[in-house]
Amino acid sequence: MEARVAQFRVEFVLDQATGKYLAEMYHPEREQELLLRTEALYPSQEAAVLGVVQLFKNAVLNFPKKPKKAKAKKAKKKPAKARKSKRKQTSKRRK
Repeated sequence: MEARVAQFRVEFVLDQATGKYLAEMYHPEREQELLLRTEALYPSQEAAVLGVVQLFKNAVLNFPKKPKKAKAKKAKKKPAKARKSKRKQTSKRRK
């Protein structure tokens, strides 16, 4: 299954009164429906683009996080018991 990503149309408009740019964002499916308009606060069109990118970044960072899947707990291993040496005991000592 392929995930579909919304394609927003964003237009940057020069406000004649202030000489600054504003951004208008339109609905992805209903192309004529204006979703939002920023204030005319960007000194250039490039600054307006960066401002809109920052708006999206901030919005994405505030999305609710997906719940983490519970991982099965691993059984703790018991410490290995010390093994006794199985040397043959001899009654004679070497000198």
